[in-house]
Amino acid sequence: MTNLVSLLTQSAGRNAHRPAIRLDGVTLSYAELDDLSARAAGWLRDRGVEPGDRVGLMLPNLVQFPVLYYAALRAGAIIVPMNPLLKSGEIEHYLRDSGARLALVSSQAAPEAQLAAAVTGTEVVVADGDLLGALRTWASELGPVPRTDDDTAVILYTSGTTGTPKGAQLTHANLRHNALGFGRLIGLSEQDVVMGCLPLFHAFGQR
Repeated sequence: MTNLVSLLTQSAGRNAHRPAIRLDGVTLSYAELDDLSARAAGWLRDRGVEPGDRVGLMLPNLVQFPVLYYAALRAGAIIVPMNPLLKSGEIEHYLRDSGARLALVSSQAAPEAQLAAAVTGTEVVVADGDLLGALRTWASELGPVPRTDDDTAVILYTSGTTGTPKGAQLTHANLRHNALGFGRLIGLSEQDVVMGCLPLFHAFGQR
C-alpha cells in the first residue's frame, strides 16, 4: 500500500536540508516541503476532506501548488488539476463531472470559480497570498493516508478539442512509475537540478 507521497517522505529522509523547490526568492528544502504538506493535510482534514474526496487545484506555478498537491494526496484525496484561466462554464463542468467538494484557487481565478461553484455547491478557497504562512502554525498530520497502487490519485481532464473534456483517472502507481521511469530515461540523479517551465496543472508538468 503506497501513497505517492512516500516519494516525498523518503526524499525528505535522505536529503532533508537540500532544496526541493526554488521559485523567485522562495526556497523550500525537502524537509520543509514534507512538513508543510503534512500541516496542509491537517488543514484539509479540518475542512472536512476525507479519503476519496475530489479536491480541485486551480493555481499557476506557485510554491503553493506542490505543497497542496502533496497535502491532498497525503489526506487520501484525489486531485483535480485545472487551468487557472478557465471560465466559469468550463470550471462548472470540471467540478460537476469530478464531484469535487473543495476547490483551491488563485486570487485571479476566484471570481470565475465562485460563479461555477454557486451552481455545483463546491467550496472555493483562495489558496495563494499568505496561505503558506498560516499553514506553518497548523498541527501536522502524523503521516500519509495509506492508499493502494490502484487507487486514483489524480483526475486529469482532456483539452476537449473533439468534444466535452473527459476526466482521465491516474493511479498512485501510474504517477510513481511515470516519474521514476522519466528519471531513468534521462539519467537524473539526486545531484541534478531540474528547471520546470511547463504548467504544473498539465500532465507534462507533473512528470
